Amino acid sequence: MKRIRLSNKEVRELRGANKAMAPVLEGADVVEVVQLSEKDYLYLVDGEALFLKTIEKDLGEYIIPTLFLIHKSARGKFLPQYPKVVVDAGTVKRIINGADIMRPGIKEFIGEFNKGDVVFVVDEKGRVIAIAVALYSKQEIMQMEKGKVLINLHHLGDKVWQLSL
Repeated sequence: MKRIRLSNKEVRELRGANKAMAPVLEGADVVEVVQLSEKDYLYLVDGEALFLKTIEKDLGEYIIPTLFLIHKSARGKFLPQYPKVVVDAGTVKRIINGADIMRPGIKEFIGEFNKGDVVFVVDEKGRVIAIAVALYSKQEIMQMEKGKVLINLHHLGDKVWQLSL
C-alpha cells in the first residue's frame, strides 16, 4: 500500500470540507492517505489511522472517524458528538461480523439524525462497535418494526481496524 502525503493546502481543504475532521487535524504534522480498495481510503494523521473515506453505492461518499480514533487515539477527545443507536447484546456479534443494522436489534436512540447521516452503533455498555450510515431518519426508524435501517461502514475487527492496530 502506497502512502501519499497531503500538502498543507490539501489538509486545509479537508479540514474545511469535514467539520468532524477539523479539530482532530488541528496541529497535525503529517497527514497521509492510503488507498485500501477502489472505494476505501484511510487517512493517517501523524502515523495513526484516524479517518476512513468510503464510497457507498447509492448513498455517496463519507469520511468517518475510525474506531481506532474513538477507542485508542489521544486525539479522540477532539471528536464532536455523533448520534448513536444502542443495540441489544444478541446483535453485537452479527454487527462485528459486518452485518447491517436491522430495526429489531435497536433498543435506544441517542441524538437526532436524518437519512444519510453517520451514526455510531453502541452496545448496551456504551462501547462503539460500528459506524454506520442511516437509511432513514430517526423518526422513520422509530415507527418501523422490521427491516434494514443502517448500513455498516466500519466495525470492530474489520480490515481498517486490523490495519489501525
